Amino acid sequence: MSIATLPILGAKMYVIWDTALIQAGLRARTMSFDAIMLQHAQGLLGLQDRSVGIARDGLLADLMNVTKPLLAGGALTKINLSVLNHAAETLNKILSEGGDAFDITDLYDWIQTLGTLATTEALYGAANPMHANRRLVDDVWSFESGLRTLGLNLFPRVIAGRAYSARERLLDAISPLFSESSDRLPELTRRRAEVIRSSGIQDPREIARIELALLHGATVNTIPTLFWTVTHVFARPELVARLRTEILPLVSFLPLTNKGGKGEKQAQVSLRDLDTACPLLLSTYREVVRLSNQAMSTRHVMENTFITDSGGREYLLRAGSTVVMPATAHMEGDVWGINKNDFDPERFLDWENQKASKDRRLVYMPFGGGRHLCPGRNLAKAEILGFIVMLILSFDMEDGANLEQPIRVLTLEPARLGQGVGKPVYLRTGDKLPVRLRIRKGLESVNWRFLA
Repeated sequence: MSIATLPILGAKMYVIWDTALIQAGLRARTMSFDAIMLQHAQGLLGLQDRSVGIARDGLLADLMNVTKPLLAGGALTKINLSVLNHAAETLNKILSEGGDAFDITDLYDWIQTLGTLATTEALYGAANPMHANRRLVDDVWSFESGLRTLGLNLFPRVIAGRAYSARERLLDAISPLFSESSDRLPELTRRRAEVIRSSGIQDPREIARIELALLHGATVNTIPTLFWTVTHVFARPELVARLRTEILPLVSFLPLTNKGGKGEKQAQVSLRDLDTACPLLLSTYREVVRLSNQAMSTRHVMENTFITDSGGREYLLRAGSTVVMPATAHMEGDVWGINKNDFDPERFLDWENQKASKDRRLVYMPFGGGRHLCPGRNLAKAEILGFIVMLILSFDMEDGANLEQPIRVLTLEPARLGQGVGKPVYLRTGDKLPVRLRIRKGLESVNWRFLA
């Protein structure tokens, strides 16, 4: 089935599975993602009616216009370096503390905490309140877990109490950063706050509510994708060995000249090299994204719209309806072959030289497509690649419950509203995934540092 119509409370919802129709829908100017965001923003963020009206009248577009260029080029490089060098501080500490192993009680929790702190460092800089209050990291994810219920905007304190309380604690912590007198914020967050103020919204707490969307967008899919990349790689010792061979020549090991340094040598990595000289690493990343991404693109039809499939057949989408386009094409056997459900780190080796089939390029759309391509996709990629480089060169990883054995790739749960990437099922049961990091010989006293 290519497309289906579902009657929902007197309205219509279209669900599209056909790749050509999905691409047509993503390109259509009469189908809006902004309208979907605005529909749920009040419940999710707790915005005032006035703020929602201002967002609808142009603020949302203005924020996107200021954000896109700051997530590209030199501005993006600056953010990437901030995220990765902050994450490096945690690994440098492990490497410099002596001993030959480091035990992690739960791998997902460790990655989630490390990634959230590194990302918020890039968003809030030295004023990041999560440094002093680690409970706020948990609040980021308690808020995220209740998005579906908050979005209903029906008695949120009652039916989404945990997420509501977490959201309000986050607002208590970050609202002071958005005082007009504050100039301590990194460029991306500072420029967005300036745009919000220029629209007529002056209250720091209301600005913070809007900016919770940026925090959510920067973490909700990147963190679980990082987890799945770590587990898929370290579950396969032979892949770890191949990646080490590919990456090691790109790392410069230099003596530390600063006597205050915690390591005896510094390992320097260029972000540019990760994009241009690591084909297997990039292919591995894209394959993890293919298997773990379950994004469900949603659009509101602003006016009657015709879309056409590959055979030339037209379909009418009526104004006022909702269109849902799940990323099921990532698992189409006709496109990906009989091993579509298997992890193949070499699957995307032909991607960079444009030899990949047109069919594969059309169906691979984890970051959206058409007029709505995720502006943070390159930030997420750099964060994940850089973290993997540090991990695989510094450590061997063992199953904490079965030492000297590789870790396991766990079951992926279906993604929920607001997610593009599912989390491991074991989190639902309260279980843990213990691992042991064994420091590799010769890496005991290394300080990692990322350069442009």
